[in-house]
Amino acid sequence: MANKKQAKPRKARRKRCLIVERHRWETGGGEQQVQLVLDVAARFFGPGTATRRINVRVFPERYGAEPRYEKEITISRTYQNETRRINGFSELGSLPQCFIFFEETELRDTYDVWWDPNIVLVAAKFSRWIQARDSQYGRGRLTTILDAPVVPRWTDRLP
Repeated sequence: MANKKQAKPRKARRKRCLIVERHRWETGGGEQQVQLVLDVAARFFGPGTATRRINVRVFPERYGAEPRYEKEITISRTYQNETRRINGFSELGSLPQCFIFFEETELRDTYDVWWDPNIVLVAAKFSRWIQARDSQYGRGRLTTILDAPVVPRWTDRLP
């Protein structure tokens, strides 16, 4: 990726993983914007006072050993309507309802990303889901932060 700053190593600590549900009725930005629960977004990506650019290493096949590609996306600042969003990730617009995983890597502001359409299995694996407010479209999205990596990316073998 030309013109990209060299990513700095992350301070040594356990890697975390954000899991966020993508509904089949996403509405904004060509259905590619996924809203984030504010508290969870702040704990995982930092405060929402400014838009934050991050790099994602995308694993379209969750079993793949290597990412298919890398790209820069943004995590928005907090909007007036009290939301933050994932932007610039147009591939999300073609996904079915699924859970999207953002796992910290050894590089600052760089995350491994993959998705799993088996929403029943993923939802059943965890008990500490935070649910966003319901909307006119239906139930609010589920999200959680794991304090451990999900590697390999096999959600049928999640802890």
